[in-house]
Amino acid sequence: MKLSGFIVGGLLGAAATVYVSRKRPGTFAWASSAISNAASNMMGKSVSKIMNNGFMHEAANVAPKHTDASAGRSEAAWEQIEAIVSSDPAIKKEADKIKAETSALAH
Repeated sequence: MKLSGFIVGGLLGAAATVYVSRKRPGTFAWASSAISNAASNMMGKSVSKIMNNGFMHEAANVAPKHTDASAGRSEAAWEQIEAIVSSDPAIKKEADKIKAETSALAH
């Protein structure tokens, strides 16, 4: 957006506001109250979302506690994944390619 367009739009908005406030003061008061409430609600939701994301981020940094039961389930899940990958040659080829790239980056 060009600065001149922003300035012209601001001036037109200010002129329209003055016109409406003089011709219909009740409508202007209602509109300004509605806009204020909407802005307040949006601000509250934004702050709430930011706070929740911050708390969720902290919770994500906490490592889960592994138990013997979860280790067994994890092993079974990896075996299923391996079986699925091995069943399709195209997937196996892509998985091998990813493994090679990963090991090359690790060394």
